[in-house]
Amino acid sequence: MTSSEIREAFLDYFRARDHEFVPSAALIPQDDPTLLFTNAGMNQFKSLLLGQERRGYVRATNSQKCMRVSGKHNDLEAVGRDGRHHTFFEMLGNWSFGDYYKQDAIKWAWEFLTSEMGLDKEKLLISIYKDDDESFRIWNEDMGVPAERIHRLGDIDKGDEENFWSMGDTGPCGPCTEIHFDQGPALANGDERPLGENDSDRYLEIWNLVFIQYDRDDAGKLSPLPLQSVDTGMGLERLAALKQGVTSNYGTDLFTPILDWVARESGCDASDPEQRVSMQVIADHVRALVFAVADGGRPGNDGRDYVLRRILRRAAFHGRQLGFTEPFLHRCTEVVIEIMSDHYAELGSAKEHLQRVIRIEEERFNETLDRGLQRFGEFADEARTRGDKQITGQQAFMLHDTFGFPLDLTEVMAEEGQLSVDAAGFSEHMEEQRARARAAGKFRAADRGEEWNWFAGEPGADRDAVRFVGYESLQVECTALGTRELGAGEFEISLDPTPFYAESGGQVGDRGEIAGQGLSLEVLDTQPGGGGPVSRVRLLEGKLEDLEGAELVATVDSDKRRATVRNHTATHLVHAVLHDQLGSHATQAGSLVNEEKLRFDFHHDSALGRELLDSIESEVNRQVLDDCEVHRHVDVPIDEARKMGAVAMFGEKYGDTVRVIEVPGHSTEFCGGTHCERTGQIGMIRITGESAVGAGIRRIEAVTGQVAINLAQADHGLVRDLAERLSARPDELVTRLQSLQDELKSLRGDLQDARREQAGDEVAGLVSSAELVGEVRFVARLVQVADRNGLMDMADELREGLKSGVGVLAAAVDGKGVLLVVVTDDLIGKGVKAGDLVKELAAIAGGTGGGRPHLAQAGTREIDKLDDAIAAARDVVAARLQA
Repeated sequence: MTSSEIREAFLDYFRARDHEFVPSAALIPQDDPTLLFTNAGMNQFKSLLLGQERRGYVRATNSQKCMRVSGKHNDLEAVGRDGRHHTFFEMLGNWSFGDYYKQDAIKWAWEFLTSEMGLDKEKLLISIYKDDDESFRIWNEDMGVPAERIHRLGDIDKGDEENFWSMGDTGPCGPCTEIHFDQGPALANGDERPLGENDSDRYLEIWNLVFIQYDRDDAGKLSPLPLQSVDTGMGLERLAALKQGVTSNYGTDLFTPILDWVARESGCDASDPEQRVSMQVIADHVRALVFAVADGGRPGNDGRDYVLRRILRRAAFHGRQLGFTEPFLHRCTEVVIEIMSDHYAELGSAKEHLQRVIRIEEERFNETLDRGLQRFGEFADEARTRGDKQITGQQAFMLHDTFGFPLDLTEVMAEEGQLSVDAAGFSEHMEEQRARARAAGKFRAADRGEEWNWFAGEPGADRDAVRFVGYESLQVECTALGTRELGAGEFEISLDPTPFYAESGGQVGDRGEIAGQGLSLEVLDTQPGGGGPVSRVRLLEGKLEDLEGAELVATVDSDKRRATVRNHTATHLVHAVLHDQLGSHATQAGSLVNEEKLRFDFHHDSALGRELLDSIESEVNRQVLDDCEVHRHVDVPIDEARKMGAVAMFGEKYGDTVRVIEVPGHSTEFCGGTHCERTGQIGMIRITGESAVGAGIRRIEAVTGQVAINLAQADHGLVRDLAERLSARPDELVTRLQSLQDELKSLRGDLQDARREQAGDEVAGLVSSAELVGEVRFVARLVQVADRNGLMDMADELREGLKSGVGVLAAAVDGKGVLLVVVTDDLIGKGVKAGDLVKELAAIAGGTGGGRPHLAQAGTREIDKLDDAIAAARDVVAARLQA
């Protein structure tokens, strides 16, 4: 059976047993910032398994795209070296949410493997948790598996959680039973130990059935759950290997076309063990890259982006080991897409984007790879000379910081050279760099060097000491909790409650005023502090000491706030439209929202043309005109927010509940900022710029509201003025301007021809008046030209007209003096060079110059000295001829 047939057989089997087919969740979990990559089939069903949500089904099945490259689920180091571990794989699964339990789960798993897949029952072994007598009975009595082939493993009381699943230290958990296939003693490497102790490839785990039946408390006590569920997972790659009669996943039809391509394109020896490892690393990694980038990931410096960068660079390094000298991974993606696109149609539509992202990243790494390899070689030689055979932490950090080598890549290279790497030392250097970055990145007020660190949150500080009421009110009565003098008449103040929004999520902080009991303060900015918003103020009236206990009124600058919220809501609409028109990869990379404009950075590799920008602007304005209500969902449990489809920004930290801003049918995002009540309040949006801000990051800038109206009026006024000046209707302007440009181009050509003719006549006169210096024809003259090009044309014609001789021309061009010297080829051979002559003449004219033997030029600010240079030219040439 092909892998596609196996996948469909599995899904059909469970569909026939009333399981709802649920499409695979994206590999990049856009709605879960706590998760780097989707690493198990149960990720999208977490809320169902916890009993927090109900859907229109209680049974489900799918084939889930998974990546395991971090934490306890990290298979990266084993990839390529054995036949069963991968970064990316497909997990076939079936689930019961409070419906069937152990009996049916075990029965259907056994039936599918033995009847549908035809696996030999005698080669299947079972593991269960040590106390799970119910599962033992089902396997032994109902399925007919002999007791000697059922192995009891694990003991949570002794810290051994083998065959016992848990979501965390506390919470839902339960025993699991695993189905293994005995591949025979030939794969045991002499290890005769039984299942559970044997680390060889002999016993291949195929399917894991998890029975979620307990709730574990802080003391470790297990209590039965009211809702018992089933979560199962089976690797498609492993099942395909068994069905296709191979002992390695790399021998299946999921990998062999990729391996064949790599061997053919590189010319490597596939039978060589080390080269085979490199081939398998590439085959695995390119699959991971294809699916991750297609689902919105991209190589970068942080979080999941850095994981993808590591994967790509590992693959590129192994490609270099095989003989690839140019970027190749983007070409290899063709094979992956061909294999997988029947089931994952999104790969075809994302093909151009993912190939471009992968090619650009590999090209960038290739620029430093050769130099990095050379530097590593030097470090390796030093290690062998020292005798410790270790790459130091500082050296590993230097390879990372300068050449982009991930630590694990350096470790792979070191291992190949029988060396080790000081990983602890590397981590110390990385932490030092992070500390420097943190220190450099602390907020500093624009007008002073002092850090904003008041209320930074000392141990025990109440981080919710200040009540922020600025969502509901722009003016409140309040008191001062504390102040701190900054000098120059400014200080920081914490108010309770406060209407002032503290800068966060790209939105700038509020300004405004505070008044009461003879006090008047101007609020210049508001920033987050350890106990809540902290405002920077200037004291206009009163004394600082009078603030204590004073009854105050705080008022937000409403014009600024309204302009800011227009831009913030518009930013959400722009983000959603970019996602729709460019693809799922066009996710937020940064933003700035203030009263003047919005700035939105997003992931994309190429510039947006005018036509596309107009389309984006038109769609956002359509949504503005629709005057959609903007919904604010407050204190939403984070799982419920994800269910709503809310977009979370990776890297942002969220609590158990979140605030969600929704424009129904258009945009849903996690957001703590301030927003319009309806999209119509935005007024209109005008995109004012689009540019690149980094590798794979584009930036859109736009204005809204009155600023956009002012810009539109200015543009209209400009069009009106141009139409009047050109005596044309507005719709005729482009044609009229093109006609004028064509006419201007023609006139410039005529003028150039006239100047050349005039210069030709003048040059002819110069040639006819040439005098002899010795036996050499010589001309030196101060001439009038329109520009430097005209002087160059005269010099070229003079050199040609002289046939054999030296010419010196001088002219005033754009307020500066210019000297040109030409020498014919026959004289160059006799040692007379234009560059030497012009240097002497430039010195006389108070300037500098140089050039080639046949043509050289000089410049001077002292135009009046050009006459001196021309007068001296004959003697300078004569001296050179005599020399």
